[in-house]
Order: sequence, then structure tokens, then C-alpha cells
Amino acid sequence: MTTLVFVHGWGSGPFVWKKIINDFKDYDCHVLNLGFLGNEDINIPNKPFIGIGHSLGGLWLLKHYPDQMTGFISIASFNCFYKYTAQHILSKMQKNVVKNTTTQIKDFWHYAGMEQPKDIMNLKPIKLTEGLKHLSKWHADIPNNLPIKVMASQNDHIVPPKMTQDIWKNHDINWVNDGGHMLPITQSQWCVEHIKEFLKNAK
Repeated sequence: MTTLVFVHGWGSGPFVWKKIINDFKDYDCHVLNLGFLGNEDINIPNKPFIGIGHSLGGLWLLKHYPDQMTGFISIASFNCFYKYTAQHILSKMQKNVVKNTTTQIKDFWHYAGMEQPKDIMNLKPIKLTEGLKHLSKWHADIPNNLPIKVMASQNDHIVPPKMTQDIWKNHDINWVNDGGHMLPITQSQWCVEHIKEFLKNAK
């Protein structure tokens, strides 16, 4: 049975996959929690897997498990964030997380293109700050021999089209016209179809 590992992005949690995960009951699915809200769970199965990362979740997978993945699906994701975003923005977000976590998360979701979901609760400021530091420092290589599917939105303000094109210029990019940054929520069925297409070709 093929193993799938789903990893969410910054300022969110496993709930972003809830409209998607039921379509993959025939797979060995692992949905991680990076600890921005709720309890951290980053236990990776000790076997090859296909990684599915949204935003920071994709960078996290490429940074830590490039050799264990047999395939990688990038959803509004990247291998480096700081090269495309002014450092003062990330620094300001770090200060705001400490000053007023709730307000910063609300602003982030608004910029991501949607209202903050009710699933946002039990926020962890220390982990959120740690995640912003990762975004400001991490760079991961993109393995040449790794099968990759790239999914992105034309109206993503956090990972804009130019950034996506620059990072994934050696890969085909699957575009959707709208949906903002939170594609697993706003374009869940579109994501399911593209994930299934990738898995079908991966077998």
C-alpha cells in the first residue's frame, strides 16, 4: 500500500486536509501536525512515502526527507521563502506573534485569501515564531530524480505566480485561476483530482 504524508503550512494545522483526506482511504495516510496549534505530531513512517506539502509543509518535507520520498506534491509551496520575501515582513510577523498572536493569525489568513477558519484554536506562539524563523532561513535542494507535481494559484499573494515560476521552472506547473494561498481548502476537489492523477502515474 502506498504511503502518503500530508504536511500543512504556517499558521494552520491538519484541518486543512479534511476536505481531501477522505478521498484517499485506499492509501496509508499520515497527516502531520507541525505544532502551530494543538499538539505537535511529526512522526514519519519508517518507509518510503509520497509527500504532499502545502506552503511551509512542502519546504519542511524537502528539507528533512528528500531521500525517503518517492514522489512530492507541492501545493502553493516552495523550497525557499526568504529569497522572495522582504526580511522585515517576517521579522514584523515574529514580533506580532509575540505581541498579539490572535491578531497576527487573523491578518495572515486574510492575506492568504479567506476568513480565518473556526478550526484555529489552541495557538502556540513559540512554535509559530519558530516556523517564521524557518521561513527566514531554510533553503532545500530540489532532487533531480524525484517525481514532482506542482499546483499553484494565479491569485496567491503569499506565494505569487512569479515566485512559483522561478522555483519550479524545471517542472510543469498546474495552475488554477483563483483560490488564493489556501488551496487545500478553497480548491479541495481540484487538489484531489491532481493528487489522484499523480498517484495513478506513480504506480
